[in-house]
Amino acid sequence: MPSVISIQSYVCYGYVGNSAAVFPMQKLGVEVVSLPTTLLSNHPAHPSVYGAAVDPVLLQKLFNGIEDRGAFVNCAGILSGYLASVGNVEIIAQAVGRYKRLNSAGIYCLDPVMGDKGTGFFVNKGIPELIVERLLPLADIITPNKFEFDYITQTKTVTYAEMISAARTLINKTSLRCVVITSAEPSPDIFGDKRVPNIGVLVVTSETAHLIITPCLNVSFSGTGDLFTGLFMGWLMKGEAEEKAAQKAISALYRIIELTVQSGKEELDIITHQKCICDNDNIFPIIYCE
Repeated sequence: MPSVISIQSYVCYGYVGNSAAVFPMQKLGVEVVSLPTTLLSNHPAHPSVYGAAVDPVLLQKLFNGIEDRGAFVNCAGILSGYLASVGNVEIIAQAVGRYKRLNSAGIYCLDPVMGDKGTGFFVNKGIPELIVERLLPLADIITPNKFEFDYITQTKTVTYAEMISAARTLINKTSLRCVVITSAEPSPDIFGDKRVPNIGVLVVTSETAHLIITPCLNVSFSGTGDLFTGLFMGWLMKGEAEEKAAQKAISALYRIIELTVQSGKEELDIITHQKCICDNDNIFPIIYCE
C-alpha cells in the first residue's frame, strides 16, 4: 500500500486542508501520515473561527516523531498545502529536504496555497515569497490555481499556449517534472473568440501538455483545491500518469460539488458522496494540446 505524508491545515468542522484531502487518499487505498499546520474550529470564511497556527517548535517535534517511525524512508510522497506562519515554511523546507535525501525516489507535491482571483493573497505576509524561495526548489510537482501560477512565474498569462510556455520555462529552471494549473480560464487559442462558461485544468510537462475542461459551476465552496490535490495525489500514488490523475480528480471533485449543491449543505459533502472518489461515471475527456 503506498503512503503519503500530508502537511496541511486541520479544521474540526468542515472540509478544508487535511480534513478535505486525507479521507479521499485513504479511500483510494493510500496510507496517510497527517501533520497539521493549523488547528482551527472551522475555515476562516465562516463568521467566527477559533484556534491558531501550529507552533514551529511543535511542528518540528511532530516531524521528528514521524521520522523516528520511518515515515521519511517508507512514504512514497509528501504533499504540502496551506501554511499559516512564516516559521512553519522553514520547518517544512528542512523536513522535505531531509525526506528527499533519505528517499531519492519520493515525490514532493507542493500545493502553493496563497491566494485566488478576486480575493488576492489570503496568507500571512512573507509566505508567498518563502513558498517560491524555499519550497518550490524542492518540488517535483506543483498544483497552483491560475492566480498562484501567475505569481510564481511572474507572468500575466491569458491563453493556454502562454500558460504552457510559462510552465515549461519554470520546469526548465527548477527540478519540477510537472505543473498542474487549476482554475485555468478558457482561452481563445482553444475556443476561438467565443467565450464559453468552461474552466480548465492544465497539466504540463517538459514534453506534453494536456487539458481537462469542465463546465463552470456558479458556486463556491472552501476546500475544493485541497480536495482536488488530495484526489490527484491519491491517484498518482496508485500509479496513474499525471494527466490521468488530474482527470480522475477533477471529475470526482465536480460531481461532489454538484451533489453538495443538491443537498443544500454549506460544506463539501465528501463523506455522503464518497462513492464519487473511486467510482465516477462522469469523466471529462483529456484534450492533448501538444
